[in-house]
Amino acid sequence: MAEKIALSAEEMGVRFLKLITSLDSREDITQGRIQDVMGFRISVAPGALGAVIWSEDLGDGWRYAFDYFPASPSLLPGIGLSFENTAGRFSDMEAICSLDFPRYDSALKSAGFVASPTYGPIGQLENWRYAKFAERGSIVLSVIPQDSAAGTSSQVCVKSITTLNGR
Repeated sequence: MAEKIALSAEEMGVRFLKLITSLDSREDITQGRIQDVMGFRISVAPGALGAVIWSEDLGDGWRYAFDYFPASPSLLPGIGLSFENTAGRFSDMEAICSLDFPRYDSALKSAGFVASPTYGPIGQLENWRYAKFAERGSIVLSVIPQDSAAGTSSQVCVKSITTLNGR
């Protein structure tokens, strides 16, 4: 069985934001940079398009996945952090929401990312796009927010944050 990451959701989010905000371009997304900033190694199996490392259980059925995709003919290099629940995708996110959407938003904007919402066909917010333009490869992120508990708007959490990697 693959090794699991033992970092809390908040610590993982802080490290992920540190990695994202330290990038000057997509060329900076490397396995070495990930190891230096995130504190763990990630390796891509021969023939695989990318690699994923899961966390230990974070409580209430929550865990996260860290994804890494090296450059390929069809993909730009990219990374992602997503939160999954074994009971269902709209489970209460309190156990993993100490680093909430406003903190991610503030950190990204402070690092020079420009934010814009993306809406679906009936006007629902689907995600936020954050862009940081660079000569050597602009970085565009998709951040999917989710209310901490279904049907409430008391706290907005982050369901996932990923680079958009298509060429």
